[in-house]
Amino acid sequence: MIHNSDMTLEVQGLSVSIHTRKGTTKPVNDVSLRIPKGKIIGIVGESGCGKSMTARACMGLLKPPVKIESGRILLAGRDLVGLPESDMCAVRGSEISMIFQEPMTGLNPVMKVGRQVDEAVRVHRHIPASKARQETIRMFEAVGIPEPEARYNSYPHELSGGLRQRVMIAMAMICRPALLIADEPTTALDVTVEAQILRLMKELNKAGTSILLISHNLGVIAQVCDYVYVMYAGQILEEAEVCALFDSPLHPYTRGLLESVNSLRREEPVLETIAGSVPDFLHLPQGCSFSPRCGQCLERCASGEPPLFEPEPGHKVRCHLYDKDTSRI
Repeated sequence: MIHNSDMTLEVQGLSVSIHTRKGTTKPVNDVSLRIPKGKIIGIVGESGCGKSMTARACMGLLKPPVKIESGRILLAGRDLVGLPESDMCAVRGSEISMIFQEPMTGLNPVMKVGRQVDEAVRVHRHIPASKARQETIRMFEAVGIPEPEARYNSYPHELSGGLRQRVMIAMAMICRPALLIADEPTTALDVTVEAQILRLMKELNKAGTSILLISHNLGVIAQVCDYVYVMYAGQILEEAEVCALFDSPLHPYTRGLLESVNSLRREEPVLETIAGSVPDFLHLPQGCSFSPRCGQCLERCASGEPPLFEPEPGHKVRCHLYDKDTSRI
């Protein structure tokens, strides 16, 4: 059993709402997840399911009309929800950092990348500019940036996508945070660079950094994660250790995701897909949010939202098919 003292981050019943003239949506709805010290935890799901919104809530980066409706976000036992912005600024970078999906959106296009990274270390560690520069160059070398001294004076547009992503990792790691959130860190990178970035993340994890990896790529999740949460329409539908999830998926949605990948590996590949699409958050179906797309839908699925069941120790699933009164699949 993992105790609270062994948790880097614990999210409890997090709900995020967006108020618009058309109505109120909940892109994150009662999400709970745990990131133990020294582990890599994955969140997987289709685009628009709430993965990135969950990450931004953990970073305190939500701005009106988006807000946290309820829940707690405990970083080493300290609740980040409701912290004044001045306190949250001290937490970001020093205790929790984030690699954004597209590095060009996280880097200032008119500022040299070296200055952007050493600015972070100067703010959080209060060291002189000369020492911050040395720390930045050492970190550039550590993340595999060639000719780190020369790259220090480069602008973002002068670097390839892979190098920009390494700069973002260097910026996120320069203050040695306890938790690194990586939001689709290998999107739009070629497979060689992707492998290098994933290898680097494993090395950072071995050095003691806990990681929350957000991806729609099941292959990436399988390579690096210890435990996985499957997200759909703002909710966690299934969670398990990575081997259990890939060997014995329980939820029809998880099975559909895996089947769409495995179908391409057959002798005669035929792309399997999940019918329909992620629902509009303004018009979510009653009951189970996945019920309109589910080939195993029961009558109760369309009327009552299922809780999380635990049919196997450590393996949880939000599906009426696993109710004790319902025969198992």
